Amino acid sequence: MQIKKIQVFRRPITLHEPFKVAFTTLYKLETLIIKITTGTGLIGYGETNPLEQVTGESIDTEEVALKTLSQALNGSDPRSLEAIHAKMDACFAGHTAAKAGIDMACWDLLGKDAGLPVYQLLGGTGNVLTSDYTIGINSPEKMAQEAKRLVDQGYRELKVKVGIQDADDLAAVQAIRKAIGPTVDLRLDANQGWTPKQAIRMMRAIGSAASAVEQPLPANRLDQMPAVCQQIDQLVMLDESVHNASDAFAAVRSSACDIINIKLQKSSGLSGAEKINAVAEAAGIPCMVGCMAETRIGIAAAAHFVAAHQNVQYADLDSFLLFDELAWLRGGFKADAGKYQLSDKPGLGIECDL
Repeated sequence: MQIKKIQVFRRPITLHEPFKVAFTTLYKLETLIIKITTGTGLIGYGETNPLEQVTGESIDTEEVALKTLSQALNGSDPRSLEAIHAKMDACFAGHTAAKAGIDMACWDLLGKDAGLPVYQLLGGTGNVLTSDYTIGINSPEKMAQEAKRLVDQGYRELKVKVGIQDADDLAAVQAIRKAIGPTVDLRLDANQGWTPKQAIRMMRAIGSAASAVEQPLPANRLDQMPAVCQQIDQLVMLDESVHNASDAFAAVRSSACDIINIKLQKSSGLSGAEKINAVAEAAGIPCMVGCMAETRIGIAAAAHFVAAHQNVQYADLDSFLLFDELAWLRGGFKADAGKYQLSDKPGLGIECDL
């Protein structure tokens, strides 16, 4: 099997409402859909969806990068993923989101060639998983109302964005916990918004209202993370600090976290995610798989990864719920109040009209 053609489609995404986190507010987005056609007529789909504050890349840079990768990979066998990644890395370092889109499409092709869903190719035996839902920064009152609405729908895991104003963050967490009761799991995400002293002070003040905090410090302050871990009771998760297996090794070696958040756009796809999870699992560190602002394509790929790995104990795969369903894209999975069931169709199970 050989790659005959790689096409890239740039598509707009309009959010239901602005989504605010510590480092930015998202209003409208764009995504890149990758379509790989083989000489045998098989088609695989992937998605490139960078967030500059996380990956250091933009839609514009990745669109250009994908043109280079498309030329370099023409005629390659998509089943030889190590060779595919070697060719991509030979083109340039970084550009993990562009490489992730290619990688996803190759895994989609592998599944279709084998007649198996991707989660089975990865070794999984089940096709169900549970995801949280993320609440963006707003007034404490509106955040609590949103949390109550989600719990009433059936969600049992919520993630709450914090990291701008301490007093507002504390008020929001307390209001949310009061609104949802004591049994729903509540995790916080500061998106690099705190200093070490601030993180320790805030998490001590929040106490048992939250079970974990994600990326409390700037990504490049891994050296300060162990002290935070030692001085708070909640679990500490790293996201922006971990892009690849080397980052994961550095994190676990220095006892800088309790959980690692894998995102396919950071890890160059499922292939890189496999290596991060292997490092974490060897160190006894569980993983979460999160997302940027992907459509059903990127979310399906991430969900297949979750379903395939027992060490992935958390999922944060809700971005597609922040915008209207796209008329040209269907399938992959069914989702109901955080409960996901993957398609058993070969590959990612996605139906795309592009």
